Amino acid sequence: MPAARFCNAAIGLCLAALLLSCQAQSPRATSADTANTSGGANSGTAASEPPLPAKLIPDPPRKELSIVTVKSVETLYDDGKHDTSNDAIAVLQDPTVALKDFPLDRRQQVNWVKALDQGLIEPRPSLTGKGEMLVMDMDILFTNTKDMPHVRFPHLQHTRWLDCSNCHPKIFIPRRGANPVSMNKVLRGEFCGVCHDKVAFSLFICERCHSVPHAGSGKWW
Repeated sequence: MPAARFCNAAIGLCLAALLLSCQAQSPRATSADTANTSGGANSGTAASEPPLPAKLIPDPPRKELSIVTVKSVETLYDDGKHDTSNDAIAVLQDPTVALKDFPLDRRQQVNWVKALDQGLIEPRPSLTGKGEMLVMDMDILFTNTKDMPHVRFPHLQHTRWLDCSNCHPKIFIPRRGANPVSMNKVLRGEFCGVCHDKVAFSLFICERCHSVPHAGSGKWW
């Protein structure tokens, strides 16, 4: 019992000594910090941060273009794809000018099918413009959509500007039941997702694909 009391007393003395040591050091550190802070404030530039080193390769100056206004090339500067230091950018047509009269969808993106129907664009059958498009008017209905409306895939709108080889057989095997399409795969860039949400309309305009209601689909839109 005396040994236990002795150990407890020794531990108590050690903790007290440690606490006093911390309290003794804290004011000095605080005073030193305060002195440094106040000294820096009073001495102006004496305690200011050192200047940052100059860039080894400075940014090129932004060129002012005299052929077109800055507003008309604004998106070309901001799209991250064009060399904005090259004066040749002035001869490019800004997308906001080229597409200003095109029909838009509810996400404010160009509705290319309507643009095609309205004759605003006329896709070439080849790079040289020679030849004819193989247009096929045939719909494929995807019914494995659970409580979502069925998906109608129209060949007509696609083959008016795409060759069959763009999709078959690499993306879609032209055989019934050979393509296990799912929204997870589409959202990951497979099947329809190879083009849609990239160069074709957004995957989040659901009603453009899920356009055929059925008994179990209810009212979505």
